[in-house]
Amino acid sequence: MELEGLYLRNRVTGNAGRGEDHRHDIVFLIETIFDHHVMEGFRVKLGFDAKLVVDRDGNSGGLCLFWKGCVDVSLLFFSRFHIDYVVILDNNKWWRRTGFNGYPVAAQRHHGWTLLRRLAGMSSLSWLVGGDFNEIASLFEKLGVVTMQEPLLNPFRSVLVEYGLKDLSFTGTNFTWTNRCESSDLVQEWLDRCVSNLDWRQIFPCYMVKRLD
Repeated sequence: MELEGLYLRNRVTGNAGRGEDHRHDIVFLIETIFDHHVMEGFRVKLGFDAKLVVDRDGNSGGLCLFWKGCVDVSLLFFSRFHIDYVVILDNNKWWRRTGFNGYPVAAQRHHGWTLLRRLAGMSSLSWLVGGDFNEIASLFEKLGVVTMQEPLLNPFRSVLVEYGLKDLSFTGTNFTWTNRCESSDLVQEWLDRCVSNLDWRQIFPCYMVKRLD
C-alpha cells in the first residue's frame, strides 16, 4: 500500500507541502487491497473525519482518500485509477487535486494518458496531480536494465508538456520502485511523482514534496 499525504500548513496564505511530522490533512492511498470495513478502521485509527474508497479489482488495486474536517474538500470524479477533488482554502481560493494510479500493464497505459487529458479539459483551476504513474518520463529515471526505446516514453511525457504539468522538486530517494534484486539484476525506477500547473505553484510557492523510505 502506497501513501501520499498533503499537509496544508497555512490554508490562508497557501503554503502547502508534505508535513515532516506526517500529520497530514489529506491522505491518498494506492493499492489498498482492503475493503470498506477495513479502511473505515484505518480512518478512525488515523484520526480522519471522512473517506472515499474505490474498491480493488480482484486481488489488486484499490484507492482511498482520507481527509480531516478542517479541510473543505469537494469530490468531483473517481474511477479505479483516479480520485479527483477540489480543495477550498480559507481565503476562498479553489484548487484541484487528482490522485492518480497508472495502468500496471504497459500495453494499457495509453488509457491513463487519455484519462489525464480528459481530466485536464474539465477545469481551468490550479491543478496538482500526484500518485504512481507506473511509467518513467525519461530513461534518466531508470537505473538498471533498459528494455524500452526512448520514443516509447513520449506519450506520457507529451501529456505533461501539453498541459504544463511540471515535476515538483523533492527531497528523499531518487527512485520510488525497485525489483529488489541484487547486483547486475537490480532495477530502480522513478514511478511516483507530483506534478502541477503553473497556477498551482503560484498559489503554493513554498510547497515541499518529501519522499519517504
